[in-house]
Amino acid sequence: MTVPPEDAARDLADTRALQARALPAEPSFPAWFTTGVALFATGVAFLTEPGTPALLTGIGVAALAAALAAMVFLVARAGRLRLHRDLIKPAPMAGFTGWVLACAGLALAVALHLHTREVAYAGTYGCLAMTAFIAVTSPFLARWMSRRIAGAIRAA
Repeated sequence: MTVPPEDAARDLADTRALQARALPAEPSFPAWFTTGVALFATGVAFLTEPGTPALLTGIGVAALAAALAAMVFLVARAGRLRLHRDLIKPAPMAGFTGWVLACAGLALAVALHLHTREVAYAGTYGCLAMTAFIAVTSPFLARWMSRRIAGAIRAA
């Protein structure tokens, strides 16, 4: 069976147009997942503060690890679009990396500020600030990344 070049070109153009419409419609990653990972970090920070009983730390960290594993399982089973590495461009990845660094920087800044004031659980408060930042900004970041990737498809 041979496909005329005109038909192949039209089918390829239709496929690219569908991809370009579908990608911005669905964020690159679910915002609940990044917020859940931040809550995991907050829980670990809380449970590992000095003075926390070892049994509570062990049980708590094990429960948090199980919750994190469940979240990873849910994301893996969700069947979101998996992009070929050719579509993952430097700008969205640089934006994501900058966002992760900003999250960590915010947590560190809040924790250090509170630590200098001798506030108990300063690291946990820093992680809470990071979690709030992630909960508010991750939906916007995921949509921005999706739009950038869709633009790369349109340009191809």
